[in-house]
Amino acid sequence: MLNINIWDIVWTIVNLLLFFVLLRVFLFKPVLKVMNEREQKIKDDLDGAQTAREESEELKAQYDAELANVHDEADRIRSNAKKSAEKEKAEIIADAHAQADRLISDAQKTIARDKQEAIESAHNEIAGLAVLTAARLVSKNIDEESDRAYAEQLLSQVGADQHE
Repeated sequence: MLNINIWDIVWTIVNLLLFFVLLRVFLFKPVLKVMNEREQKIKDDLDGAQTAREESEELKAQYDAELANVHDEADRIRSNAKKSAEKEKAEIIADAHAQADRLISDAQKTIARDKQEAIESAHNEIAGLAVLTAARLVSKNIDEESDRAYAEQLLSQVGADQHE
């Protein structure tokens, strides 16, 4: 049968309690300490990762804002360059039109002056020819048929003299 000894039970309980105290002091505490340190390190790493993520999101937002500013600045520069080019184009066209108008006006004045000089020269020549013809006709006193023939002869001579 089963023999139960109280002292054995007490010693077993004392041994178990002593074993539990020893395990707790030498095993559980260091293991719990390592586990707590590891848990703390993981929490710190997670917090660091979260902080890095927030910083990277802030940097991305700044980058996006700067990129938008750069695009806006490029659009503004392009718009200003286009306006400047259009203004310069308009000025060049206006200058060209003004210069063309001046050239046309000068040419018209020159043409009018040359025309007037040619008319005056023709008038002078015609007047000279008329005087010459009249003088020759007056110097020779002949009848109407002779006058006509003599006038035609003089005109042909004057015309031949002019062509030479």
